Amino acid sequence: MKRFDDPILVTRPYLPPLEDFKRGCEEIWSNRWLTNDGPVLHRFQSELAKCLGVPEGNLALFVNGTLALELGYYALGLQGGEVITTPFTFVATSHAIRRIGATPVFADVDPDTLCLDPAKAEKLITPRTKAIVPVHVYGNVCDVDGFERLGSKYGVKIIYDAAHAFGVKSVVGCGDMSMFSFHPTKLFHSCEGGLLVFRDGSIKERLSQLRNFAIKSETECVGVGTNAKMNEFQALMGCLCLDKIDELLAYRKRISDIYKAAFADSAVKFADSSANHSYCPVLFRDFETREKVYSELKGRCNVYSRRYFYPLVTDCEPYLYARNACPVAADIARRILTLPTYYGLPMEDVRSIAENVLEIVGADC
Repeated sequence: MKRFDDPILVTRPYLPPLEDFKRGCEEIWSNRWLTNDGPVLHRFQSELAKCLGVPEGNLALFVNGTLALELGYYALGLQGGEVITTPFTFVATSHAIRRIGATPVFADVDPDTLCLDPAKAEKLITPRTKAIVPVHVYGNVCDVDGFERLGSKYGVKIIYDAAHAFGVKSVVGCGDMSMFSFHPTKLFHSCEGGLLVFRDGSIKERLSQLRNFAIKSETECVGVGTNAKMNEFQALMGCLCLDKIDELLAYRKRISDIYKAAFADSAVKFADSSANHSYCPVLFRDFETREKVYSELKGRCNVYSRRYFYPLVTDCEPYLYARNACPVAADIARRILTLPTYYGLPMEDVRSIAENVLEIVGADC
């Protein structure tokens, strides 16, 4: 079993050449414009629109993905209602629902995609339901056709938490709105950041106001907003990383292909079906095996994996009212582990990590 001299982390952010970032900073210094819809942010917005193939009028940038979700929910009028979502996600998905005064209702997931199951979600729709929020877990695409039918049948909003799905072309434009996270743990980042892509371009002005304290003009404040503006330095990082996006995606695919091949004939199930390979999740036969692999990778190999998502959202204090409501998600959360994947991780190290996992699991493979 190979032990690495330096720790192998589960992820590391791509950083562009420092000289390129310095040149961008010189432009910001020259402009003396640090935030509030500066020229670098407008350039980033334009480049994102071109990359995603959507009009600039149908997207908006925010300081982070959580505030993007919160303000997106608010702009679509979900306050006071129920919102059906998945417990197999990061807590931000449901925190943002609670923070606007709506109630998360948790439905179980599809055991193959690990995403919210439309059939399970439909059973929970009531007159109080205002929206369904599926999550493209690990970039695995939800059953968008199934959720589109539910939206049309029941007149509810469909909002995708696409935090993991940047670079997956098929999810852009799905539903009423999608949120992409630009956190540094993601394959694409802007230091921090969030993006909303929405069907109804008329809400862009509303979102622009909400992210700037709901200020409409020098003399008008038209609601209760917050400070969720992306700044020029974030936008600069985003521009530079976007220039590299094709290479970042290709590199992740190479890593994913190595793990997939290594585990093909074993009892370790590789759970990545995404188009962007943003994570490398594996499922073990039970909780004890997962914990053993997690512990021994760290202790014996100096390799840091992540039990992601564990615990379930419904095992966290604010959501204990729904504990034990989603048995499939609960089972997956106890068996899942995400393995290291990031731009620059040597392919020979990926092979060694996979071999270490198989050795730890042992004869059961």
